[in-house]
Amino acid sequence: MELKKASFGELDRYANRTRCSRSNTSTLNIDEIASATSRPEWVIGHHYFSPANVMRLLEIVREGEAVTW
Repeated sequence: MELKKASFGELDRYANRTRCSRSNTSTLNIDEIASATSRPEWVIGHHYFSPANVMRLLEIVREGEAVTW
C-alpha cells in the first residue's frame, strides 16, 4: 500500500487536472490510495473479470467523495 500511495502522490504532481487517476486493484482500499493525492475525488479503482478475453467486463469502483460525471 505504501508504494501505491507514493506512486499516486507522485503522479498527482504531473497529472492532467481534468482526468481521473485509476488503480487496477480489487483488494486495496481506493480511499486510502486517494488520500495520497490533492484531489481524492478523482481517483477510481477498476479491475477486469477473468478470463478477460472471454468475460468482457470491467468493474469501476468509486469510493468516498468520488466526483459524479
